[in-house]
Amino acid sequence: MSIMQPHRVLFIPELLGIILGFMDEDDHVNNACVCKQWSDITLDIIWREVDGLSRLLTLLRPYKLKGRYNFFDGLPDSRDWARFQKYANRVRILRFQQDNDVDYSGLLDDMARTRTTLHMLPNLHTLEWVYEDVDCMERATLFMHQRLRHLIISAPPLRYKDKVPFFLDVCVRAPHLHSLDLRVPYRVQWIETAILELLRGLPDLKKVIFPEFFLTSNIVSELSRMKHIHIVQFEHGHEQGYGEEKDVDTFEPVLEQGAFPVLWDLAVTARIEDVMRFMNADFAPINITSLYINTYVEHKPAELHTLLFMLSERCCRLSELYVLLAHHITGELELVPANQITFNTLTPLLSFPDLVTFQVTHKYPVKITLEEIEKLACRWPSLESLALNEEPLVMDKFTLDLRALIPFARHCSKLRRLGLFIDACPTKIPPTLELKPFAALCFLSVGTSRAQDPEAVAAFMSHLCPPRCELEIGVTWTSFGTRSCRVLDDDVRMEISNRFQPWKSVREILPVLIQLRMEEREKSRALQEEVEDLRTRTRLLMDKVDIKAHDSCIIV
Repeated sequence: MSIMQPHRVLFIPELLGIILGFMDEDDHVNNACVCKQWSDITLDIIWREVDGLSRLLTLLRPYKLKGRYNFFDGLPDSRDWARFQKYANRVRILRFQQDNDVDYSGLLDDMARTRTTLHMLPNLHTLEWVYEDVDCMERATLFMHQRLRHLIISAPPLRYKDKVPFFLDVCVRAPHLHSLDLRVPYRVQWIETAILELLRGLPDLKKVIFPEFFLTSNIVSELSRMKHIHIVQFEHGHEQGYGEEKDVDTFEPVLEQGAFPVLWDLAVTARIEDVMRFMNADFAPINITSLYINTYVEHKPAELHTLLFMLSERCCRLSELYVLLAHHITGELELVPANQITFNTLTPLLSFPDLVTFQVTHKYPVKITLEEIEKLACRWPSLESLALNEEPLVMDKFTLDLRALIPFARHCSKLRRLGLFIDACPTKIPPTLELKPFAALCFLSVGTSRAQDPEAVAAFMSHLCPPRCELEIGVTWTSFGTRSCRVLDDDVRMEISNRFQPWKSVREILPVLIQLRMEEREKSRALQEEVEDLRTRTRLLMDKVDIKAHDSCIIV
């Protein structure tokens, strides 16, 4: 009786690793028992990413919980460490977020005292260590070494007076970091000096992520002198931390010759005039391909037009541009028509040679007509992502309806994301006989748009939206800026909530209707092929019996 041999492809480690990577964790246990090769590859997958310390500590030695403190049932010995190292060598990513109800400090101290090698996770390349107290902060260095490349870490607590020594310790232990993601729950003025020292001690950095309002003039100046910086970003939200707008009230980095030699992605919070002065400087990073501008100062549309025109001339390689004009005062949301962004404001966008992504956010709706939408889509066929202020806070002035989707479907075959502020009114729904569906659309964002008849709106959109296109509803105004910026008027929040309900109904109905449209198109295509086949057969039969074209019957 012959034994079936496995295919040779299953003995190629790289391919086998890819295949096994798609399987569930329960399957990995079975895969590890197949043979030694499969066991090694499966264990690499299982232990590649470790979330939390519990799993790692249990691997070393059993421990028990007393109150909120954990204790090993005995000090780890050399045998424990030998077993631990077999799996620890496979760990590439370690994530830890402090839980005030569980304390691992005693266990980590025992590991530090009894370890048989200096580096407990020698192949670790990514460490995420989010903490709240000093004791937990100091124990983060146990997992740092020279092969660490990516660090996501909290800043020292505010009450920890001298923050520089901890950052210098990080630089010594992990000097070759490529990316740094710093979480800080307080203002940059209390830690700016320490951040500057940290940057100077990490010469290989390629990417930095800070909280909003942390990219001060001094920090940007220091980053400009780093040879390998590719990406300078900030993130919104509680996890990253909230700074204070006043810390970036002035933005005047000092740029020297050779500044930002390889930078391609930049995010700043600054006034438009400061951004223009920065980008017009002698050694400005004009070769960037992605630019995010955030400002909380009120600016006129003419200032935005000037900024776009300047960028179109200075930054010829720009492919992604995001402009967040976040100024609004609670209780003072009255439309000022002269301050609305118009099509003329945005015309410089059509002069960028490589721009494929644009997003603008403003408290007032964009004043743009259907004819101008047609012109924009026709002249921008390479467009991949467009968010044309779909979530204004003044929500009662519409210039667009569902017909605004049609030009983008017709002209922009690469469009993956689209955001528009529209009035989805049944009386303005056009005929659907000649509609061309979007070729690549994945996300359609309607923000604070209005939908009056969910069934009719979904029926129309099903002719345009491809399968798996997601309808996004909601606002982002409450997720960025200082607390005063995140607070919306009660009547605004109520109106936004009321507008969400019809769109939620559209989102529920739309996938079903899209599937029906697909089946209709498939049936129509099959019927058309059948008709063409019959025509071909008839023509061949007529040729065979030599019947004249004007004869009225066919003789078999």
